[in-house]
Amino acid sequence: MPERLDTKAGRIRRLQDLPPLPQVADSLLRELAADDAAIGQLADLIGTEPALTARVIGVANTAYFGGSRQVFSVQAAISRLGLNMVRGLALGLLINDHLSPRRCRSLDLDRYWFVSMVGARLARELSRYVESGTLAADQAYLSALLRQLGVIVLCDLEPQGMDKALAGNGQDDARVMAARAQRELGLDHHMAGRILAERWHLPAEAATAMRHYADPGYRGDHQLLVGLVGVCDTLAESLFDQVEACPTVETLDRLDLPASAVDKVVEVCREQRDAIVAASRQMSAP
Repeated sequence: MPERLDTKAGRIRRLQDLPPLPQVADSLLRELAADDAAIGQLADLIGTEPALTARVIGVANTAYFGGSRQVFSVQAAISRLGLNMVRGLALGLLINDHLSPRRCRSLDLDRYWFVSMVGARLARELSRYVESGTLAADQAYLSALLRQLGVIVLCDLEPQGMDKALAGNGQDDARVMAARAQRELGLDHHMAGRILAERWHLPAEAATAMRHYADPGYRGDHQLLVGLVGVCDTLAESLFDQVEACPTVETLDRLDLPASAVDKVVEVCREQRDAIVAASRQMSAP
């Protein structure tokens, strides 16, 4: 008898059967793993996708990224934003454009991109303190940027169920959202993100962060990276909602994060909030 698609097993099978990413995304993943990537090489790669080229240049021209002077090429955008940031953003855009989450009425894509970008920035800035400074900044950036990818894929596959899971304040609290999704669908965005990451051969660190970032008690592979992504998720959500959020002393001590360093980077993001909102709208535009 064929497997029902409206069961947990059926939904997992649909996740595992999603079409592969475009070739340019696979190439970007190889670029992310390379230590000797060149600006021209990355610009040529992005340039093979006209829509992606337009999005990257558009984001580079927002006020958040210092767009007082317009740039007109991917190479200029890379010079402004930096090689690793453009690689991460381009991959994030490609992955999200490969899905169709807009049928879920409760999904706030502006919010999604705001907390994704801010969380990624915080993770990159604070990674220098974790593991005695040995945690790779680009690894932290990508893991935080993609941490909520499971939300997008579930909104694509199960828009009605996720509409209920995201209702009210569901999207601003990962644990609330996960509990509602479990109730409606039998799986949550953490599980969906991990399955999707494995299906699309995303870095193992990013896959683990997707699965466990909302669990402060997680102890396992890449636990310090996961802990950092979890802290940055909470801070990014609070910045969007314009409320205060303070990681516990225990969490800061475990990650070797000085409270003063956290406060400093959060304050910079708070001062730039309006510009980040504008950039997130650029990212979420169809």
